[in-house]
Amino acid sequence: MARHSGRGPQQPMKGFRPGKEPPQLRKQRAKQQFGQVSATQERLIEMFAERTPAESRALIRTWTLGLLGAALVLVVLGAVLYVWSLVAGVIVHVLAAVALFFWWRLHRQREAFAAMADTVSGSGKGRSRRR
Repeated sequence: MARHSGRGPQQPMKGFRPGKEPPQLRKQRAKQQFGQVSATQERLIEMFAERTPAESRALIRTWTLGLLGAALVLVVLGAVLYVWSLVAGVIVHVLAAVALFFWWRLHRQREAFAAMADTVSGSGKGRSRRR
């Protein structure tokens, strides 16, 4: 593999089709493109770089459905726990509210996450979807 010497813009590596380069190169390209990012965003970039855009969207969908399912289960469990203990029911309902809050935030940012996944994975569609 050819290495980038740090002089000038990096040229595409021969032998790799766009979006098919190794995850390390996609991570490096995404970090250069997004610039200064938080630790959470850096972990997302690393996670999305190792997957295809379709796999990344499926992962986002799994997170969304998992959080919603967990919140609903906690609501039902909290209602059942009220029979046993008021404190336990309240605690479980607070946890359900936290899960619903995270679901709401993830649901609101789903398009941005999908655009980030497309951009990081190299498909090039991420920027054109933004409104």
